[in-house]
Formats: sequence, structure tokens, C-alpha cells
Amino acid sequence: MNIPPVSTSPAFNITRASHVRYFVKDLAASIRFYTEVLGMVVSDQDADVVYLRGIEEACHHSVVLKRTDDRPAAECVGMRVASEEDLRRARDYFLAAGGTAEFVNRAYQGLTLLTSFGPGTPPVELCSSMPILPRLLNNFPAQKGGRALRLDHYQCVVPDVPSTAAKFMELGFRPSKYTTNVDTGLLLSAFLTRKNNPHDLVIAQGAGPRLHHVAFVVSDLQAMFRACDIAGNLGYGRDVEHGPGRHGPPNGIFVYFRDPDGHRIEFILPPMQFMDTEDVPNAWDSTQSVSLVPWGGGPPQRWREEMTTFAGIEPSGGTLARWTSLG
Repeated sequence: MNIPPVSTSPAFNITRASHVRYFVKDLAASIRFYTEVLGMVVSDQDADVVYLRGIEEACHHSVVLKRTDDRPAAECVGMRVASEEDLRRARDYFLAAGGTAEFVNRAYQGLTLLTSFGPGTPPVELCSSMPILPRLLNNFPAQKGGRALRLDHYQCVVPDVPSTAAKFMELGFRPSKYTTNVDTGLLLSAFLTRKNNPHDLVIAQGAGPRLHHVAFVVSDLQAMFRACDIAGNLGYGRDVEHGPGRHGPPNGIFVYFRDPDGHRIEFILPPMQFMDTEDVPNAWDSTQSVSLVPWGGGPPQRWREEMTTFAGIEPSGGTLARWTSLG
């Protein structure tokens, strides 16, 4: 199939996936999971919110957990832009395109714009800067659990993958991989990137928008196994949901966890590079499951159907049961 074109001169400059904001029921339980199992570091916290980062991350946070009395949800996913001027251009762009764009105040973030392309698409928060804190990559006594290094990507489920992919590719996102329906040729999923590896945002077909998972890079297999072992010791063993296993197309090893509120976290090894503009995306169809996950059993049904909703947004359109993902 012909996938949507990539804009080589986007209206503003998104540089990478940056952070995610979650609502959680029990902040203390969430902190325990994210620090002891995943190995993230607390940058700051109070009674209602905690900011966390990976041990390789210098920017203040990549995960924000906010206590709620309502059901757990995601508030938004976050992307970094190159400058404050990019945010002003982004505001004009989204409003002209019929979407929404509103400047919001966020602690420990520079100028921040909350955006959406409209119904069926995820809310995306664009941020220009954060305070810098010391990296803990060489502070071995401070490292715990799986030693999460850095946030890598998000996967969202949307009811219209071709339209949503086209919107993000107009912003300069390049496809590194995609899957299609073998019978209709319809685009089922797309791996979109702004940095030098295959992912920043993965979109897949289904009722949405919903957040399937957020992925973090870890250093090696031992870090993955250590996180799984600690999860078992702390009572989260049944929340090691899928894997360890291998994603065929990016040749990557993965394991998926569910946090105490059911939000899904993926650990991956450092991804392959996808840097040059002439590099072409890999294409698969919906029958090539052996290529997508070359060994081991498939994911449990809940991995296919259970996802985090975005606060205040009811999923619509699409289906729950059949969509293809590699991420």
C-alpha cells in the first residue's frame, strides 16, 4: 500500500517522546512499584503527585503520577519541541487544523502546550524544556530494580490509523515499520519516529484513543530478569504480563508489566538505529505473526484488549479484538 507522505518541512520541530502523565489511586503503592521494580528515581514528590525519571535521564521527569479518587487514567502523553517558538507555531497549526491547543502550567516544565487533533486521537502535551538533574547512570548504590534508563516510546490505539498516521507524518514523523490487513491493505499499525531509533509513537487499530503502553529502555537482559524477580518478591509477579520475548521486526527483546493501577509498562533493550531519511520502513501484513513474534506464545487476551483510557475521553470506533502491534 501507499502510506501517507512524510513532511520534510513540518510547521514546528518535535524532537522526541518526553513524558507521560498518569492518574493513580494509591500513590504510595505506585511509588513502590516504579522505584523498586522498574528502578526509576524520584525527582520530587508531595502528598498528591510524584515526578520520576530513569537513571540515564537528566531532564526532571519522564513519568508524572497524580493521585485521584476517580478511576485510574492517563492525562496525556508528552513530546519535546526544540524551542518556545515551536510551541507558538504549534498552537497556530493545531487551531488552523481544527484541533485544540491550550497553554497550560506544569511544574518543572518550561512553556507547555496541550494539544489534540480531535476525536479519536490522543492528547499530546508539547514541552520546550525541563530543569536538569544529575544523571544516576554511574551512581550504582542509588540504582534499584530493573534500572530503567530512559523513556523510549508510547503505543496508542486509535479508531482510524491511516488518518491519524497522516496527521503525525505531516508533523515530520517518519514510519520505521507498519502492518497492513492482508485482505484489504488497510493500515493496521504504524511505528513513527522523530529521534534516531524506530519509535516515538506507535499507533494501532482499535477503539480509542487509549494508551496501550509506555516503553522504557534497559541496559541488558539481566536488568529485565531482575525487575521480574523483584516483581515476584514484592507481590507483583502476576503483573508480569507478557514475555520476556522477542519482537521480530526491530529484533528487540521485551517484557511487559502492569503497574498497581493497570497501566502497562514495557521494558526493551536498546533499539536498533533508524537515522537516515533514505531508510525505508519495513512492511508486514496481518498473517505474518511468526515474523512479528518469532518464538514463544502470543500475548494474553488482556494484552490485546485492556488499555488505559485518557481522562475525560470515552473511546469510540474501531474494534477491540483484532489489531496488530510490534511494540
